[in-house]
Amino acid sequence: MSRSQFADELRNLVDDLAGSDGPGLWAGLVELGLHRIGIEEDSGGSGGSFDDLLVVVGSLAGHGIGVPVIEASTADWVLGHAGPLTDGLTTVVLLDEAPDAASGTVSAVLTSVPWARDAARLVLCAPGATALLLDLGDASVTVRNVDNIAGEPRDTVVVADTPVTAVAGAPTYEEVRERLALLWSAAVLGAAHGAYRLTRTYVSEREQFGAPLLKIPAVAGNLARMRVQLVQADAALALARDGEPLGGCADIARVTTAAAATEIARIAHQLHGAMGITEEYPLHRLTRRLWSWRDAVASERHWAESIGRRAAAAGESGVWTRTTATDREG
Repeated sequence: MSRSQFADELRNLVDDLAGSDGPGLWAGLVELGLHRIGIEEDSGGSGGSFDDLLVVVGSLAGHGIGVPVIEASTADWVLGHAGPLTDGLTTVVLLDEAPDAASGTVSAVLTSVPWARDAARLVLCAPGATALLLDLGDASVTVRNVDNIAGEPRDTVVVADTPVTAVAGAPTYEEVRERLALLWSAAVLGAAHGAYRLTRTYVSEREQFGAPLLKIPAVAGNLARMRVQLVQADAALALARDGEPLGGCADIARVTTAAAATEIARIAHQLHGAMGITEEYPLHRLTRRLWSWRDAVASERHWAESIGRRAAAAGESGVWTRTTATDREG
């Protein structure tokens, strides 16, 4: 089976699962091992490649589904470097600074921790430090429920002298950050494609003065703008997926997909009119996630500043070489 055929099989599988969106969806994903694709089977993963995981993430997002597949897969990927994985949900959070763990415990207030209320364990990743693992069920841990605008858990976790364990052989903070950047880019792009498909169908079927809305030049033009944003974001993610690790392409993908999310959500609601804000219509499931996910882990400005620092460090000739480089021979 070719890579494209396998990707289609994964999309079809996710499409079938998406039809039963509800409390049992996550359990179904776990039972099939989709949350551990891209992790070696010897470590307790499901095998497959990171590209396969991107397909799963993008397909789920295209249905407007919010489940902890990005956080769980990343946390398990980190822990898989130290030994076999165990059952239960593990989530992950990136910190700006490493906490003081010299005593084997950590005290801190951690904000925007995804799915903490549902997770058994939490992986902490910080620059220049080894990843740490803590038990969210420990008596010293308090979880305060907080939701993002899509209704997904982004909780506050208070730890007070909570025991932590260093994750031996864990990937670096930069590697974890890049993996999350690519996964969230895929999620944003999936939701953006879903919003585009829904909008295209709506303006093709909805009639005004005896003709589909799509026949109105302004409507057709806005739909084309959505498509342009998707093409740009698709290209940015493909470049990042195939680019040099830690080379900055993941930052570019995050900026491009974030910009696409903003524009596509705006146009989708504009073309739907009042229909787009009704609870019964599915557009809000996609656009609320576009607004939330575009800034997951870090804001668009954060990623843009990262690109700027890289450009400044490379200098004029370095930037020119990078932007004009080609892999084509002859």
